This record gives sequence, C-alpha cells and structure tokens, in this order.
Amino acid sequence: MKRRIIALALCLLLAMGAALAETAAGTKVFRLGTSVYTVEIPESYVEGEITEEDMADDMVAYMESPDSLLDFDVYQFDKEGYADKLADFARDEAEEFTATEVVTDGKINGIDVAWYRAVETYDGAEYTTLTYVLEDGNQYVEIAFWLDGENAEREAQAIIDTLTFVTR
Repeated sequence: MKRRIIALALCLLLAMGAALAETAAGTKVFRLGTSVYTVEIPESYVEGEITEEDMADDMVAYMESPDSLLDFDVYQFDKEGYADKLADFARDEAEEFTATEVVTDGKINGIDVAWYRAVETYDGAEYTTLTYVLEDGNQYVEIAFWLDGENAEREAQAIIDTLTFVTR
C-alpha cells in the first residue's frame, strides 16, 4: 500500500513538473479572475493598485511591469443586465467605446473570443486599448490591454496567444 501511495505521489509530482515546464521560460501562468481562463505573462508583471472605483467597475486585477509600458486590466462580472450572447455583448460594449475594430466571432486556441479596439482616456491622456471578451458560464471576463509603447501590440498578442482554460 505504501508503495502504491509513493508511486501515485511521484506520478503527481512528475505531472505537475511537466505542466510547469510547458510555460515559456521567463513567464508565469496568470488566471483571469476566478474564471476558467489563464494566460502566460512575463514574470516581471505584478499586481498594481486597484481603487474602490475600479472594483465598483468590476475590475479584479491590474497588472503592470517595470520592464514594459504595456499594462492590462482584468474584469469579471455577471451577465445579468447585459446581452446574454458573447457576440451581442461585445458589439454593445464596442459601440459604447466607439471601437474601430470589432470581432464578435473570433477563436483563440479553440476558445470563443470577441474583441475590440478603442481609444480610452486615463489621467488626461488618450490610449489605444485592445479588449478581449470571454464567457465563463453566467459571467463575462475581459482582459483590456493598454497599448502604450512601440512593442505593446506585439506584447499583448504574445500574451493573448497563450489563452487557455483550466477545469475548476
């Protein structure tokens, strides 16, 4: 019996090691709120300050890095009071932000995703944002990249290209 338990424990450790080895060097897995979605982000990213106003706006994380001008926000909220279908919700939100690029039927790594590009103002300055919208049961999850800096678009794309889901 002890051998069986030890063998099972070793198998679990090997599986965990293999899962960790799948992340690119210098990255870490980041879960989007409490949703089933994760992305890989550079290890230099840390959680920034979230204000009460941010939390009231359903922000669950703000990530920043001293090595990049790109930062991003994560939002998670119930669908109640919003369009029930991902495409309809993304279209409505894109219209609210006067988006210039709207994709309501995209897929990333087999996951249904919508996204839009908009210009938002923060501290009196305008920034282009690229927001990806996902469904998680009765909730929506958004990751909004603030495209600041000449490499920001490429960095955001590298992050979103690692989108995957985990089981609860």
